[in-house]
Amino acid sequence: MSFAQTLARLLIEGPASLFYHLFLGLALEGLGWMALETARRAPGNRMARRLTLAAGLGLLGRITLFGAAFAESQWLPVGTLLPPLERAVDLATWAWIGWAMIEGAPGFWLPALHTAVVFGVYGMIAPGWMSLSMQDPTLFYTATPSDRAWMLWTLGLALGIGGWLLSRSSPAFQSPGALGFFALALGALLQLNMPIAGTHLAPWVRLGALTALPLWLTGTYRLALQTAQRIPAGGEAGETWRAWSQGLLHALQAQGDPAPFHEALRAARTLLGARWTAIGLLQNDQLLIIAREGEGLPRAGADLTLPLPEHPRIGEAILRRHAVFLTPEDQPGEAGQRLWQAFGMGAIGFLQIEPLVAQNQVLGAWLIGYPPEGVPALPRDPGMGQQMAELLAQTLSLLQERERQATLEAALRSLQQAHEERVQRLETQHAEERQMLQREINRWATRAAEAEEERERWRRRAEELARLIEARASLPVGASVAGPGANASSSPAPEAAPEGQREELILALLQELRTPLTAILGYTDLLLGEAVGILGATQRQFLLRIKANIERMAGLIRETLQIAALEAGTFQLEPGPLHLTEVRDSVLQQLQPVLQERGLRLALEWPEDLPPVRMDRDAAQQILYHLLNNAALCSQPGTAIGLQAHLNPEVPGMIFLRVRDTGGGIPMEEAPRVFVPRYRAATPLIPGVGDSIGLSIARALVEASGGRIWVESEPGIGSTFTVVLPLFSH
Repeated sequence: MSFAQTLARLLIEGPASLFYHLFLGLALEGLGWMALETARRAPGNRMARRLTLAAGLGLLGRITLFGAAFAESQWLPVGTLLPPLERAVDLATWAWIGWAMIEGAPGFWLPALHTAVVFGVYGMIAPGWMSLSMQDPTLFYTATPSDRAWMLWTLGLALGIGGWLLSRSSPAFQSPGALGFFALALGALLQLNMPIAGTHLAPWVRLGALTALPLWLTGTYRLALQTAQRIPAGGEAGETWRAWSQGLLHALQAQGDPAPFHEALRAARTLLGARWTAIGLLQNDQLLIIAREGEGLPRAGADLTLPLPEHPRIGEAILRRHAVFLTPEDQPGEAGQRLWQAFGMGAIGFLQIEPLVAQNQVLGAWLIGYPPEGVPALPRDPGMGQQMAELLAQTLSLLQERERQATLEAALRSLQQAHEERVQRLETQHAEERQMLQREINRWATRAAEAEEERERWRRRAEELARLIEARASLPVGASVAGPGANASSSPAPEAAPEGQREELILALLQELRTPLTAILGYTDLLLGEAVGILGATQRQFLLRIKANIERMAGLIRETLQIAALEAGTFQLEPGPLHLTEVRDSVLQQLQPVLQERGLRLALEWPEDLPPVRMDRDAAQQILYHLLNNAALCSQPGTAIGLQAHLNPEVPGMIFLRVRDTGGGIPMEEAPRVFVPRYRAATPLIPGVGDSIGLSIARALVEASGGRIWVESEPGIGSTFTVVLPLFSH
C-alpha cells in the first residue's frame, strides 16, 4: 500500500474523521476572517465580500454535517444519513468558493441555483439509500452508482472552475486557486478509479480538500496584501514595500527558519526610516520579543521579555488597541534605558507602539524605534505603520493557526499510536488469557479423568465384594452327622440361613456405598458451582456426566433399600385424608423434563371433585411417579400417555387410577414378572416395561396402603396399569 493510500485510509478512521472536519471548519473560518477584514478595509472589493459569503456558507455546511452525525449516532444505524449529505455539502461549498474567486463571475444566482440543484438531487437519492442501507447493513455507499455520480459531478465542477481561474481570475487566485481545484479534481478521479473498500466515506476527495484549502488561504492572504491601502506605487518605496510583502510571505511559508520575520522587519525599518523594530507576543502580563531587527543586532533572538508593569505605556497601548508614539521624555527611568540598550542604543529615542490585533483578538505589539538625534523625529507615514501592523497581525494569526493545526495533527498521530499500542497490548493479554484458560481446561480434564477412574475403582470394588459374598454363601454351613436316636435339634441349619446372611451383607454394603457417593456428589456440586475456579464448557460437560451417573447409582441404591424395607415390613406409613390432585400436580412437574425430552403428551381424564383417599402422601406420590415414569420410558416418542382417575359405583369406597402407555405391550408369559423386585443377572429385560424396580416399589406401596394393582396389555399397542385405592371414611 502506497503512502497516499495509507494517508487516505487514515482520514476515514474515527478520530481522524473528526479532526478532518475540525480542520476544514478552522480553515474556512480563517479564510472568512481574512476576507472580512479585507472587505472592511476596502469596501469596494467585490471578491472579498464574495469570499466572506462563501466561507460563511461553508461553515454552515460543516455545522449541518456535525448535527447530522449526532442525529445518526443517536437514532439511526451508521452510514444511513451522513454519506450522501457529506457529498452534497462538499459539492455546494466548492461551487461557492470557486464562484467567489473568479473575477467577473455571474451574479449570486449562479451558485444559488447550483446549490438548489445539488440538494434537490440529494432529496431524491437520500430516502432510497436510507432504505437500502437498513435492508443490507453490509452495503457501503462507495459501492453505489449514486456515489459515482457525485464523484463525476465533483470532477467536472473542479476542472471547470480550475480552468476558469487560469483564464479569468485576479493574480491572487490565478495559481493557488486553480491548483486547489485541480487537487480536488484529482481526488475525485482517484475516488472513481481507486476506491477504498469497506467505508462510506470518500478519502481521496478528503485528501484533495486538505490540499486545496491551504492554497486558497494563501490566495486570500495575497488578496489582503493587494488591497491594502496606501501601498507605494513605484520607485524605491515600491521596491521596499514589495520586499516587506515578500518577507511576510516568507514568514508564512518558512519551515524551520529560526528568524522567519527578519527580511520583513528589515524592509519595514527601511520603509519607515526607523533604527530598529521588534515583534512582541502577549503572554499574561509580559511581552515576549520573538523577532527583532536593527543596526548591529543579531539576526535571530527571542531572548528578551518586557514586563508590562515596568512599561505601562506599552501595556496601555495594547489594552486600548490604539497606536502610541512616545518621545524620550515619555520613557523615563531605568526600564526605558534597559529597553533601548537591548536594541544596541545608549540613548533613548522615539518609540512607536502598534498593537497587533487579528480577528478581534490582541496578539501583542509591534515596536518601532527611531533615533533621538536632532529635531525629534516622527515616522514618515504613521498611517502606513498602522496598515503594516494589520498585515503583520494577520500573518501572526495565520502562523498561530498553522501551529494549532500542527498540534491537532500531532494529537492525531499520538491517538493513532496509542490506539495501535492498546490493540497490541490487548492482543498480548488475550493470548496470555487463552493460554491460561487452556491450562485450566487441561487441569480440569485431568481431574475429571481422575474422578472417572475413582468411580470405576469403586464399581470394581463393589463387584469384588458381591462376588466374595456369593462365594461365602456357597460354602457349607458346618452341620454335624446325626447318629441313631439323635435329637431333631441337632439337624443341619436351614438352607435359607446363608441366603438371609447374603442379603444382609448386600444391604449393609449398599448402606456403606451411600457415604462415598454423597461425598462425591457434594464435591461435584462445589465444582459445578465454580467455588474453586471458573469452568470451561468441556469441564462442565464432564462434571455433569459424572453427577448424572452418581445420582443414578444413588437412586438405584435408594430404591433397592426401599424394596428391602417394604419386604421386611420396616417401612412406616402414616395414612390420612389426601387429595390425589395435589400429588398429581407435583409428580407432573417433576416428570416434565422427561416428557419434553421424548416429545410425549399427557391425555388427562381427572375430575376435580374426587373425594380424598386414605393413605400416606409420600407413598401416593411414589406410586404415581413410578407408574408415569415407566410409561414415559417405554412409550414411543411423539405419542400420548393416558392418565385417568374415576369412581366406580359398582365398587363403592374405592377410587380407580389408570396409566396407559404406548410401549408395544407386555408378552403374556412375562406378565407375572412385571412386579418382581429383583432378577438374576441372566434374566432378560421385559419388553414393554421401562422401570421394573419402580413398578415393584409401586406394587408394595399400593398393597401396604390397602389397595390393589394389576396390568392389562395389548400386544403391539401398549399396556394399562390399574390401581385401586380406598377412600377416606369419616
